[in-house]
Amino acid sequence: MPLPSRSGGPLIDLLRAWRDKLPGVEVIEEAVVGQAGTRLADVARDVSLFVMGHKHRGCPLGALVGPVTHAVLRGADAPVAVVPHG
Repeated sequence: MPLPSRSGGPLIDLLRAWRDKLPGVEVIEEAVVGQAGTRLADVARDVSLFVMGHKHRGCPLGALVGPVTHAVLRGADAPVAVVPHG
């Protein structure tokens, strides 16, 4: 279910900054119900590249891949880029 277009709200405010920074990238906010890894893997079937953030905690990536990232890596048809941040 797409979120209504309105000003305000933390998600819309956060995405507005990215829309301003990268105007050529389509950003769609959508609220869904279900397990995050499964739902994200579903989305990753319809894209050319799926990019996920990974909170870097000082260890190699493989040691800290959580259940959501693992589900996307296993279930996505598209290539998945896991990008450390934080």
